[in-house]
Amino acid sequence: MIGVPRVLRTRQDYENVRAGVLEGRYGAQERARALAHWQALLSRHRYVFDRELAEGEAPDGPEPDYTVLVLRDEETDAVTARQQRVRIEDPKARIFKLGYSVPEVEAAISDMEGVINGAG
Repeated sequence: MIGVPRVLRTRQDYENVRAGVLEGRYGAQERARALAHWQALLSRHRYVFDRELAEGEAPDGPEPDYTVLVLRDEETDAVTARQQRVRIEDPKARIFKLGYSVPEVEAAISDMEGVINGAG
């Protein structure tokens, strides 16, 4: 593989770009792209419906753990419902589909950042 692809599809693709960073095969722009691919794996959460909120009722906790979705009537723009959404870790997230754990990805990112910052 020459350079860092725009799309990484397999675990081996991720390991290849990681190796490229650690071995010093990439320029600054490619190192940044490789690191961004790995950092994107940590985006593993989604929001799911939790419960309806009464008018003026505060969510059960702060963002990003909780968010409020306000539903409005299309014609009158009147609020029809307030739904509390809770953030959960999605078991179908890319990180898990590739077979990585969060600590593994964090360690890989740390290793690459060490090389990138050291190469300054």
